[in-house]
Amino acid sequence: MKDKNLPPALQMGMRSSVDVSNEVLGALLETPALHALLDSFSEALIVSDGEGRVRFLNFAAERVNQLSKHQAIGLSSSDFFQRSALNFDDLQAALNRGGNSALTRSREGRVLLSSTHAIPTGTHEKPFMMLTQKDFDTGTPQRRTSQNNRPTQAQGLRDPQDNALHLSPQLSSIADTGVRAFRRRARLLLLGEPGVGKTAIARHIHRAAGWGDRPFIHVNCGSIPESLFESEMFGYERGAFTGALQGGKQGYIEAASGGTLFLDEIGEIPLHIQAKLLKFLEDSTIQSVGSPLSKTVQVQVIAATNKDLRHLVSIGEFRADLYYRLAVLPVEIPPLRQHRDDLPFLIDILLSRINSDREPSLSLSAGCRKRLMSYDFPGNIRELVNIFERLAVLADSEAHEHHLPAELLEPTSTQERLKPLAADEEIEEDPEHNLKLQVQHFERQVILKAVHLCGSKRKAALHLGIDIGTLIRKLQRD
Repeated sequence: MKDKNLPPALQMGMRSSVDVSNEVLGALLETPALHALLDSFSEALIVSDGEGRVRFLNFAAERVNQLSKHQAIGLSSSDFFQRSALNFDDLQAALNRGGNSALTRSREGRVLLSSTHAIPTGTHEKPFMMLTQKDFDTGTPQRRTSQNNRPTQAQGLRDPQDNALHLSPQLSSIADTGVRAFRRRARLLLLGEPGVGKTAIARHIHRAAGWGDRPFIHVNCGSIPESLFESEMFGYERGAFTGALQGGKQGYIEAASGGTLFLDEIGEIPLHIQAKLLKFLEDSTIQSVGSPLSKTVQVQVIAATNKDLRHLVSIGEFRADLYYRLAVLPVEIPPLRQHRDDLPFLIDILLSRINSDREPSLSLSAGCRKRLMSYDFPGNIRELVNIFERLAVLADSEAHEHHLPAELLEPTSTQERLKPLAADEEIEEDPEHNLKLQVQHFERQVILKAVHLCGSKRKAALHLGIDIGTLIRKLQRD
């Protein structure tokens, strides 16, 4: 069947019912004649093989993504998305929901429709994939307005690079502090539990400081194998080691040149690499693996971790000098349970984002919303986002309680702690003594709830209007 999103020449080439093997496709992608043909298309085309590695991109794709063939070929799809001048978060979210396209925007404000298409291959082979990117204004008319003429995402389009979804009012206030420091070229260290929105805040700071037209390279330090860390971070030259790409490879630091390097999960960096990273932070020079020469790279660094780096320093697992280079301004990001007033905002913005490319629109039943509002979200904002991705798949027009994960349907930890005394706990016959026990029990539960919500005993004492000694004494009382 013809795919209307593909260029006409490719539509003709894919009408054959005969599948082509991966080997043949790979060889075809090496031919100069095909390169010349695909380079003539105005649409951007990126082809990746069955292992998800970029095998070809045409001139239009080089311009739109601001990556040359030399830089892009051989990258995994995730690395290509990361290094591109475009932000592919919306496309990746659409793919996770079973879709294949999303609107993106170039740094110049050009609106693009990015779509993925499988290229038919052998029955037992992983298919090659083609990513097409073309101006949205040339798309099909029915995508410009919905059936009831409501504005679609193209009208008043939300910038795909705007992850304000995660920036609730309190987080926006925290991010503003980071923006002021960033503009003064101070290095930021974002601290907080997993899923609190550290990546979203880093992107917000990068854009709000006026750097939206510069690279933003997100490096998840915890996902890079230790044996590859140096080559991935600093790059390598041709023939640096067995299996190296023929033309060498640019590292993450150099890819961020002139922009922001976001080092997520910084506590996972191997100790022997920390010294080389420290040198880069001190003099802005890097040395690729296999190269005798150093080069200067100017980037702004934001780091993030959910670990206690001071503790890692004390036990010798993190360099103290690197810590002080990174933590010019530590920024604490609270868990979602500590800013529950933001929940209605987050719920509404998540619904809006899901409904931007969904028919019929999704709404929440009163019971479903009540369950969400009473849940503690130990996985923080990331867990909330995942729950809404689940609702978008399971529910039709309205999400109900039974669509929620099982853990939301159980009594919350707060509710469990505040349940009344069971009959077998009332072991004293003296009514006056029973009253005293129950008052003490109630006080203890109120204190425990405050500690849970505030995150520490000292903050809980301040919240309850008592001193820390009184709080500890009441908790220790039998």
